Amino acid sequence: MGFSESGARLRALGEALAERHPAHETYLYLPCMGVVGERRGAGLGSAMLRHRLARADADGLGTYLEASSPRSRALDLRYGFENLGEPLRVADSPLLWPMWRPPSR
Repeated sequence: MGFSESGARLRALGEALAERHPAHETYLYLPCMGVVGERRGAGLGSAMLRHRLARADADGLGTYLEASSPRSRALDLRYGFENLGEPLRVADSPLLWPMWRPPSR
């Protein structure tokens, strides 16, 4: 796969996701978070998420993200995220779940 083909796929994914972002409010966007395989299940993902959500809450901001696996989606649901429409897939990308969490005070 050449760079132009990869670039086109990435652009198509970005365009599809941009349509799902909240349009009329300021929010914190968590575009990417991951834990190395051998460290999964040790609470690192939860710690990172708690840290960022505490900041968003202190600033009165909602939080938007796209969960990229059933496991990450389950984690996000435990932290108060809700599905923001149907999951989406662009070409042969993995299924992505746009999710929203309002600020908690």
